[in-house]
Amino acid sequence: MKTKLLISLSFLFLNTAIFAQVDQKFAYVNSDSVMRSMSEYKIQMKTLESYAKQLQTQYQTKQQSMQQKIQDYQANAADWVPDVLQEKQKEINELDSELKSFPQTYQFSVQRKQQELMSPLMEKVEIAISKVAKEESVNFVFPDQSLLFSQEKLDLTAKVIAKVNTVE
Repeated sequence: MKTKLLISLSFLFLNTAIFAQVDQKFAYVNSDSVMRSMSEYKIQMKTLESYAKQLQTQYQTKQQSMQQKIQDYQANAADWVPDVLQEKQKEINELDSELKSFPQTYQFSVQRKQQELMSPLMEKVEIAISKVAKEESVNFVFPDQSLLFSQEKLDLTAKVIAKVNTVE
């Protein structure tokens, strides 16, 4: 009797687990493609490029300033008192330090600006993905970059692009 009950319960749990798995629906999205399809993306990328050019211009200005200070130092060092020499050397050293740290500072600043500009767009993409997933009764949506294999019929990218561009 106990054996029959145990077998019946095992069969019931096994069927429940199998049916629970059948109800799960998966899909994937290429969020980069979705972002690139947005008109706001192009505007934000131009803003980012402009920002990067501003930083480059600042760098070039500092380089020119340093070269002028070095030339001024070399031309007038013999006429200056020790305090002035020391002050000019300090200015040149500070500019040199800024110029040497520029690549790292530049990269960090551009990345921070990109994140600031793209964050609102990513939120719109996530909202569109959520809406499409609900419309399609999808339980899980994965980024396409994390998949080793996928069937094209599970790709929701086109539907998300359509949704995000109608929301704009």
